[in-house]
Amino acid sequence: MKKILFSVFDFVKKDFHAGLYLSVFLFTSTLILIEYIYFPYDKLTNKYNLEFKVYFINFFWFFFSYGITLLIIKIFRKNEIKINLELFFKLFVAILILSVYISYFGQYGIDIKIPYPEKFYFYQVFDNFSGLVTIVIPLSLIWYFLDKESVPDFYGLRFYGIRLFPLGILILTVVAISFIGSFFKDVSKYYPILERTYYKSFANELGTSEFLTAIFFEIAYLFDFFIIELFFRGFMILGLIKLLGRNSILPVSVLYVVIHFGKPLPETISSFFGAYFLGIIAFEEKHIWWGVILHCLLALAMEIFTLS
Repeated sequence: MKKILFSVFDFVKKDFHAGLYLSVFLFTSTLILIEYIYFPYDKLTNKYNLEFKVYFINFFWFFFSYGITLLIIKIFRKNEIKINLELFFKLFVAILILSVYISYFGQYGIDIKIPYPEKFYFYQVFDNFSGLVTIVIPLSLIWYFLDKESVPDFYGLRFYGIRLFPLGILILTVVAISFIGSFFKDVSKYYPILERTYYKSFANELGTSEFLTAIFFEIAYLFDFFIIELFFRGFMILGLIKLLGRNSILPVSVLYVVIHFGKPLPETISSFFGAYFLGIIAFEEKHIWWGVILHCLLALAMEIFTLS
């Protein structure tokens, strides 16, 4: 555990620049303040949530937040950021993929013979598995044609040389954070996600166990966090190391904040620090499994602690 914490502190010590970090902090804080006072992103995505316009809205917000952060880094570290065709192509495609993934609504085109509200459970489960199509397939193509040699383990999905022993203390920390967070009013109103899926009605409609439908949803829900780690810590950090090096972590932390707009404010604020911490671990360890385990435990613990 000490070795991991030392590597994180060592990274921060080497990477820290007062002007750079203050600028990124102010920019991120401004984004959060504007969103949680006027709700521009939330209002637009809710208005067009089942139209293709929502993907363009996402693309603008995501590209703006990531791009401005990268520009800030470029100002302070002119020689470390080289804007070339490969970087522009990867970022453009990455933001495009993320824009579709975040607001994907293709499942609503599937006509199943189940009435509402029970049908909503099916759509929720499908939505959590949709990352297989919107994230895994596109990243597989990018990896095969562009990154197979430089990132041989498919963006951190390696199964060798993984140190899991130090996870114990971090797991306890994550569970404690979830427990404390569950007492925030905004958080307890938003979670658990399970209670908004009509899983009980779906179980009654199909004549099956409510417990089984609850478990199946939670499996799909946790799978979605695996997809998030694959994209944010895998592709956006490990996949961009050869182009951005350690400078890939701050922009993706800001981008991670933006995808949390609409969620409780404490969660949105903490998402920056979580993304920064997990980004450093992925950067140092060259795999995403720590992030997958901690993220899934955080989500599951929040579901459990906020159950009525």
